[in-house]
Amino acid sequence: MKLYLVRHGETEWNRSGKFLGQHDVPLNDLGLAQARDIAKASISWRPTAIYSSPLARTMQVAGEISKTVGLEVSPDPRLMELDLGDVEGISGVQMREEWPELHRVWRDSPESVAMPGGESLVQLHDRAWDAFSQVEKAHSDADNIVIVSHNFTIRALCGKLLGIPLTHFHRTYLHLSSVCLFDRAGMGWRLQKFNATDHLSPGNLPG
Repeated sequence: MKLYLVRHGETEWNRSGKFLGQHDVPLNDLGLAQARDIAKASISWRPTAIYSSPLARTMQVAGEISKTVGLEVSPDPRLMELDLGDVEGISGVQMREEWPELHRVWRDSPESVAMPGGESLVQLHDRAWDAFSQVEKAHSDADNIVIVSHNFTIRALCGKLLGIPLTHFHRTYLHLSSVCLFDRAGMGWRLQKFNATDHLSPGNLPG
């Protein structure tokens, strides 16, 4: 079994540096172009199933893949981004100035943070892993699975697959429109690619 974890492309909130959780912001023109690049690359993946967060920006990417390879998309709300609650839509500078203690704890002990009015990283981790486990059980070793999701969600899944605790969550980074590739062999899941952007056209690379 191969697993392709695809992060969505650029939105206007990403471009302007706003924290984007579950607010339903669509892809901008660059993000749509990135989605088309991903769809072209997916032909060589030979996917047998596509799963996606139901938010617009991920469904737009999944939809492009769907049109290209002729598979239906299965939306799953457990694959949505972290619910950022009251910090949704602010910038990193605003977080440091307006929520200094939250910023400090998020930086130093991310596994212990619950976003005010939102959810914790542990809650995100648990629901995303529940979704993935269900997908894994539904498919055989011959299948190639595509999951289109979000920054924190994909990083949480990668950490679980690699045995990296949430205490080290900030030691990984994902570009917009990046792809992570795992395969399942006799010794379990193995990482083949992380944060890959070589499928993107030169003009569509993230900044």
